[in-house]
Amino acid sequence: MIKIFLLSIVLVSCQCMMAQDANKWLQRDNAVRSKGRPVVSAWHTGTAGIIKNDGAELSLFNTSRVGMTEKTELLFRIGEEWVLPNAGIKHRWWGNDRFRLSSEHHLYYTWPLLKILQKTQIKDLVPDTVPVKQGIAMRHELLFSWLMNPQNSGCPDPAAERILTLRAGVEFYAGQNNKEIQPFDWFHTLYHTQIFQNKILYYGGLQFDSYFSKAFHYSVNALYYNVDFNKEFAAEGNVRLTCYVSRRIGISASCKAAYMKIAENQFSVLPLLDITYLIRPDRGGIQHGLFKNRKKMR
Repeated sequence: MIKIFLLSIVLVSCQCMMAQDANKWLQRDNAVRSKGRPVVSAWHTGTAGIIKNDGAELSLFNTSRVGMTEKTELLFRIGEEWVLPNAGIKHRWWGNDRFRLSSEHHLYYTWPLLKILQKTQIKDLVPDTVPVKQGIAMRHELLFSWLMNPQNSGCPDPAAERILTLRAGVEFYAGQNNKEIQPFDWFHTLYHTQIFQNKILYYGGLQFDSYFSKAFHYSVNALYYNVDFNKEFAAEGNVRLTCYVSRRIGISASCKAAYMKIAENQFSVLPLLDITYLIRPDRGGIQHGLFKNRKKMR
């Protein structure tokens, strides 16, 4: 009788252990199927993440990024280089599994663009009588990103990562006085070109990044700009959707809308198509299962 009782206990224990094991992921399967623990993705422009030092994200109009070190990347805009030479860096100062703190610093050499506008007389933005002087526009920004849904290590099918980024920065002009150049009333440039009047542009806002259908990345941001902390301001919203048609190529559609209360109330909308090329995407730490690492896991 005692043996039967002990045998019943053993059988019940085995069934409980089997039920528990059914809810666990097999370690051997995890090595093949798991995409790893999600982190702030290196491939999200506008977040505090840093691209891998042997990778790059090249876009025609959006910010292009090239990895330099583990904590620093080079930034530039290919579509603007021939009229508005520019360069910048982003450096990560602190981070853990859920949070990142970085800063961006951009320089724009404005003289070529101003001379082109003056010679072509586009909308009389820069009249012939205005002397165009040398100068550099600067943009400095702090970014703090929060990974909202960290996954357990070894999850075979992680959910799409959701990243919320707080952005705050300042724009100003350094160089010879270009005060005779009036701000451009053209699309959403009116509040940015206020810096030619030796004014300082302060801004801040939020950006949200995530994925759906495993091939589409989307980014939504909203920014508030203020000129010299006075009554002149602008509110800007930008939506960007990128479809990765292959491991290396993404096609983007974006739309930027801006409301300005500068001199008089204005509203502008600017749609844009873009193409992105990824260098070493298999080393880029792309999460959420967008692309699988083709290297065999040992």
